[in-house]
Amino acid sequence: MPFQPTYDVPAERQPYTFMAGPVGCLVLHGYMGSPKSTRPLAQFLQQQNITTHCPLLPGHGHWPDKMHRISHQQWLAEAEEALNFLRPHCSTLFIIAHSMGNILAAHLIIKYGGIAGLVLLAPVYDVPDKRINWLRYLRYVMPWFNPLRSRRLGRLVKERVHDFDPTVNFDDPAVQAALPQMVRVPTSSMDEMRRMVELGRGLWPQLTIPTMILHGERDIAAAPDGARQIHRSLGGQEKEFHLFPEAGHELMRPHDPTHTQVWPLILSFIQRYGK
Repeated sequence: MPFQPTYDVPAERQPYTFMAGPVGCLVLHGYMGSPKSTRPLAQFLQQQNITTHCPLLPGHGHWPDKMHRISHQQWLAEAEEALNFLRPHCSTLFIIAHSMGNILAAHLIIKYGGIAGLVLLAPVYDVPDKRINWLRYLRYVMPWFNPLRSRRLGRLVKERVHDFDPTVNFDDPAVQAALPQMVRVPTSSMDEMRRMVELGRGLWPQLTIPTMILHGERDIAAAPDGARQIHRSLGGQEKEFHLFPEAGHELMRPHDPTHTQVWPLILSFIQRYGK
């Protein structure tokens, strides 16, 4: 049964299914993301007669505190649930995944097979801050982390806050007072993300299906060098890598001008391998 959140999830962040033709794409979002990030891309693909389905990973769709006591096994299970939902509706299946969702995709391909091709959007090869590795121990004595204390993670979290509510004014004293509580992240979930990243490094060499990587040079959440390493690690021969100098972590979204290049590349990849 699909994940049923016990908290309110805004409509644009909820799972989506856009039925169209027999070629379908399972779409997987990343850590602290939601289906919102790929919904416009999915609607574009539906217009090209391609079916899409994107689940909501447990603990996601709201402020990051909802990931408290959520394990990476639950994320893997939700991805499996989504694949099993979509498979009967499509004769040919692709996976399009973003950030940590790429590791979920690799897991599905290796465990179940039957996937015609994989599109990796801003894949993650390592954690964005090496200090996250210490959370394997600290999670048991420090339940919450304030990402605003890290320049790198603080910038990323502020982007997430604005994505959730574009009206937030970070210069407002009331917002500044409330922000640490709003954006606090369970250290356990950050460690579960670390475990996913470690899992991925063992999966990339096992992938032999056609794969396309799309990455932004200005990505602050997933280093471009990591995407290059994934490309080198892939076990198949049919693989391609596209780096966009001006793009960030969410290069497939309409607010990033790069999406006008990304969407056609994805469509072309599906058309090429979906015959």
